[in-house]
Amino acid sequence: MKKLFIRLFALAAAITLAGCGSVPPRQPLLVGVDANYSLEMEQDGAAWKWDGRETDLFEGMAARGVGGFRVRLWTVDSGPHSRGYAARIIQRAAAAGLEPYPVIFLSDDWADMLKQPLPAAWKGLSFAERKAAVEEYSREVVAYLRSRGLRGHLYAIGNEIDFGICGEYPDDEADRSPAALRERYWPRSAELIKASQAGVRQADPEARFMLHIAHWWDADFCEAFFRFMIGRGVRVDYAGLSYFPSSGIGGSLETDQFGVLVSRLAAAIGRPVVVAETAYPSTTDFTGQFSGWKHQAPGYPLTPEGQRRWLADFLSFCASHPAIHSVYYWSPEWFGEGMWKAFALFDPEGEARPAWDAISGFSR
Repeated sequence: MKKLFIRLFALAAAITLAGCGSVPPRQPLLVGVDANYSLEMEQDGAAWKWDGRETDLFEGMAARGVGGFRVRLWTVDSGPHSRGYAARIIQRAAAAGLEPYPVIFLSDDWADMLKQPLPAAWKGLSFAERKAAVEEYSREVVAYLRSRGLRGHLYAIGNEIDFGICGEYPDDEADRSPAALRERYWPRSAELIKASQAGVRQADPEARFMLHIAHWWDADFCEAFFRFMIGRGVRVDYAGLSYFPSSGIGGSLETDQFGVLVSRLAAAIGRPVVVAETAYPSTTDFTGQFSGWKHQAPGYPLTPEGQRRWLADFLSFCASHPAIHSVYYWSPEWFGEGMWKAFALFDPEGEARPAWDAISGFSR
């Protein structure tokens, strides 16, 4: 009865969405990856294998249906996730026929739902000076990437910016309700995002933009965030969401329930949705930062075959959902005995797991 209700609710939301004229016509699902550790791993001697044969990672992914590539970009001048590293990623992805898009973190290190650090180079600036620095950096870095082969026009400003961006972040959890965020953190965040978008458009007048948050379990929060940003003049062409069902964060949200949230959000703001990050584990034998992400989705055991079936069914669901534009699997390449061991789409020896079979046929 519960699943029937969810499906009926999703259908009703989809019908509402279909009548929203600002949502583009449905296109075939684009399946992409975020595989930004690849160049570092290559330098350390890693190799990726399908059926025992070593294969160029980018070409191998493209041959199995991957069509898009999410490129991580920090404000650092050198090393992983710098503009130079991102340019090499873009060149490799494009050469394999993938469509890369940059994620402009506006940070010099990891930034996500749990943190949004201010780059060291911008500390001490007034807010007006920081906005100017953000705009100039965004213009400069996009011009650099386009001079080195970036051809697409999609850009994500920030990564999981639920609570803020670029130093605008509430350390006190009491300040993380939509009401508190509207008052204290989202207004300045919106100004910084608009500054970044202005800089991007100077380098690429055809630019389209995505904002990406991680409250995949909370429709009220998602709607509040995107309504606020659009109301403040932030350009939002796509609404990005993370979705990690085995994490247990916010409860175990099954695929149908996630689909209801997506339908409601897209209908409310008139924008298509991108699943900017997703993954599902293939074993319970892993430790580290994500060691608690072992909540099995009903019917999908944490085994290589369970991972394959979950991914196949999730992609099939997304392909049939009228509001979902694309899905990006996070770090399929990051194999080994580390904290992402279970979620990678290669086993610890670099051999492809069965889940690659789930991707074939879904990319446009």
